[in-house]
Amino acid sequence: MLKTNLFRALLIPAAVLALTACGGKDDSTSTTSASPTTDPTTASSSVPPAAATGKSDKELCETANKISMDLRQSLLDAVSAGQEPTTEMFQEIFTGLATEFATLAASGNADSEVTAALTAYSAEAGKAASAADLEAADNPTFEKATDAAIEACQKAGVEVDL
Repeated sequence: MLKTNLFRALLIPAAVLALTACGGKDDSTSTTSASPTTDPTTASSSVPPAAATGKSDKELCETANKISMDLRQSLLDAVSAGQEPTTEMFQEIFTGLATEFATLAASGNADSEVTAALTAYSAEAGKAASAADLEAADNPTFEKATDAAIEACQKAGVEVDL
Protein backbone atom coordinates (compact mmCIF):
# COMPACT_ATOMS: atom_id res chain seq x y z
CA MET A 1 0.00 0.00 0.00
CA LEU A 2 2.78 2.42 0.94
CA LYS A 3 4.67 1.67 -2.27
CA THR A 4 1.54 2.52 -4.25
CA ASN A 5 0.95 5.74 -2.30
CA LEU A 6 4.57 6.83 -2.72
CA PHE A 7 4.42 5.97 -6.40
CA ARG A 8 1.27 8.07 -6.80
CA ALA A 9 2.81 10.89 -4.79
CA LEU A 10 5.69 11.04 -7.26
CA LEU A 11 3.94 10.09 -10.49
CA ILE A 12 0.89 12.35 -10.40
CA PRO A 13 2.85 15.59 -9.88
CA ALA A 14 5.38 14.42 -12.46
CA ALA A 15 2.63 13.96 -15.02
CA VAL A 16 1.14 17.36 -14.23
CA LEU A 17 4.55 19.00 -14.43
CA ALA A 18 5.27 17.28 -17.72
CA LEU A 19 2.03 18.60 -19.15
CA THR A 20 2.59 22.12 -17.85
CA ALA A 21 6.09 22.11 -19.29
CA CYS A 22 4.48 22.08 -22.74
CA GLY A 23 2.67 25.35 -22.00
CA GLY A 24 4.88 27.44 -24.27
CA LYS A 25 6.43 29.50 -21.49
CA ASP A 26 9.22 31.76 -22.66
CA ASP A 27 12.50 30.42 -21.25
CA SER A 28 14.46 33.59 -21.96
CA THR A 29 14.69 34.33 -18.24
CA SER A 30 16.75 31.22 -17.62
CA THR A 31 19.29 32.17 -20.27
CA THR A 32 19.81 35.64 -18.88
CA SER A 33 20.70 34.31 -15.44
CA ALA A 34 23.56 32.31 -16.93
CA SER A 35 25.64 35.40 -17.63
CA PRO A 36 29.23 35.27 -16.42
CA THR A 37 29.86 36.59 -12.96
CA THR A 38 32.66 38.77 -11.77
CA ASP A 39 35.45 37.19 -9.78
CA PRO A 40 34.78 38.23 -6.15
CA THR A 41 38.46 39.03 -5.63
CA THR A 42 38.35 41.66 -8.38
CA ALA A 43 34.94 43.06 -7.52
CA SER A 44 34.56 46.70 -6.64
CA SER A 45 34.75 47.52 -2.96
CA SER A 46 31.38 49.29 -3.22
CA VAL A 47 29.57 45.94 -3.50
CA PRO A 48 28.16 44.94 -0.13
CA PRO A 49 29.58 41.64 1.16
CA ALA A 50 26.11 40.09 1.50
CA ALA A 51 25.52 40.39 -2.24
CA ALA A 52 28.39 38.02 -2.99
CA THR A 53 27.55 35.41 -0.35
CA GLY A 54 25.14 33.21 -2.26
CA LYS A 55 22.17 32.72 -4.51
CA SER A 56 18.94 34.51 -3.74
CA ASP A 57 16.04 32.62 -2.19
CA LYS A 58 14.11 32.93 -5.44
CA GLU A 59 16.98 31.36 -7.42
CA LEU A 60 17.28 28.56 -4.87
CA CYS A 61 13.58 27.78 -5.03
CA GLU A 62 13.40 27.89 -8.82
CA THR A 63 16.38 25.53 -9.04
CA ALA A 64 14.91 23.24 -6.37
CA ASN A 65 11.68 22.99 -8.34
CA LYS A 66 13.60 22.18 -11.52
CA ILE A 67 15.60 19.47 -9.75
CA SER A 68 12.41 17.95 -8.36
CA MET A 69 10.71 18.06 -11.76
CA ASP A 70 13.70 16.48 -13.50
CA LEU A 71 13.89 13.60 -11.03
CA ARG A 72 10.15 12.99 -11.25
CA GLN A 73 10.39 13.07 -15.02
CA SER A 74 13.01 10.31 -14.90
CA LEU A 75 10.55 8.16 -12.95
CA LEU A 76 7.75 9.03 -15.35
CA ASP A 77 9.95 8.13 -18.32
CA ALA A 78 10.81 4.76 -16.78
CA VAL A 79 7.17 3.96 -16.06
CA SER A 80 6.11 5.14 -19.52
CA ALA A 81 8.68 2.78 -21.00
CA GLY A 82 6.91 -0.09 -19.26
CA GLN A 83 9.25 -0.53 -16.30
CA GLU A 84 7.68 -1.42 -12.99
CA PRO A 85 8.70 1.05 -10.26
CA THR A 86 11.22 -0.54 -7.94
CA THR A 87 12.70 0.29 -4.58
CA GLU A 88 15.96 1.03 -6.40
CA MET A 89 14.24 3.63 -8.60
CA PHE A 90 12.86 5.43 -5.58
CA GLN A 91 16.19 5.21 -3.76
CA GLU A 92 17.87 6.72 -6.82
CA ILE A 93 15.37 9.58 -6.80
CA PHE A 94 15.84 10.21 -3.08
CA THR A 95 19.62 10.05 -3.50
CA GLY A 96 19.36 12.61 -6.29
CA LEU A 97 17.17 14.84 -4.15
CA ALA A 98 19.58 14.57 -1.22
CA THR A 99 22.74 15.33 -3.18
CA GLU A 100 21.30 17.98 -5.49
CA PHE A 101 19.51 19.82 -2.70
CA ALA A 102 22.59 19.69 -0.44
CA THR A 103 24.67 21.25 -3.21
CA LEU A 104 21.96 23.80 -3.91
CA ALA A 105 21.56 24.73 -0.24
CA ALA A 106 25.32 25.18 0.06
CA SER A 107 25.13 27.85 -2.65
CA GLY A 108 22.58 29.91 -0.70
CA ASN A 109 22.95 32.50 2.03
CA ALA A 110 23.73 30.95 5.41
CA ASP A 111 21.06 32.95 7.23
CA SER A 112 18.30 32.22 4.71
CA GLU A 113 15.12 30.40 5.70
CA VAL A 114 15.09 28.77 2.25
CA THR A 115 18.67 27.51 2.68
CA ALA A 116 17.81 26.02 6.07
CA ALA A 117 14.64 24.39 4.72
CA LEU A 118 16.42 22.90 1.69
CA THR A 119 19.19 21.59 3.94
CA ALA A 120 16.63 19.86 6.19
CA TYR A 121 14.81 18.47 3.15
CA SER A 122 18.10 17.17 1.75
CA ALA A 123 18.91 15.42 5.03
CA GLU A 124 15.51 13.71 5.14
CA ALA A 125 15.76 12.65 1.49
CA GLY A 126 19.17 11.19 2.29
CA LYS A 127 17.68 9.17 5.14
CA ALA A 128 14.96 7.86 2.83
CA ALA A 129 17.54 6.99 0.16
CA SER A 130 19.67 4.97 2.55
CA ALA A 131 16.74 3.12 4.13
CA ALA A 132 16.10 -0.51 3.30
CA ASP A 133 12.45 0.09 2.45
CA LEU A 134 10.27 2.84 1.07
CA GLU A 135 8.44 3.35 4.34
CA ALA A 136 11.30 5.59 5.47
CA ALA A 137 9.99 8.31 3.16
CA ASP A 138 6.56 8.13 4.75
CA ASN A 139 7.34 9.77 8.07
CA PRO A 140 6.29 12.99 9.81
CA THR A 141 9.82 14.43 9.86
CA PHE A 142 10.16 14.16 6.08
CA GLU A 143 6.69 15.64 5.62
CA LYS A 144 7.57 18.50 7.96
CA ALA A 145 10.80 19.19 6.05
CA THR A 146 8.88 19.14 2.76
CA ASP A 147 6.23 21.53 4.10
CA ALA A 148 8.92 23.87 5.48
CA ALA A 149 10.70 24.00 2.12
CA ILE A 150 7.45 24.67 0.26
CA GLU A 151 6.45 27.39 2.74
CA ALA A 152 9.89 29.07 2.61
CA CYS A 153 9.78 29.12 -1.18
CA GLN A 154 6.25 30.53 -1.16
CA LYS A 155 7.52 33.37 1.04
CA ALA A 156 10.20 33.96 -1.61
CA GLY A 157 7.45 34.15 -4.24
CA VAL A 158 8.08 30.78 -5.88
CA GLU A 159 5.68 27.84 -6.02
CA VAL A 160 7.51 24.53 -5.72
CA ASP A 161 6.27 20.98 -5.96
CA LEU A 162 8.38 18.70 -3.79
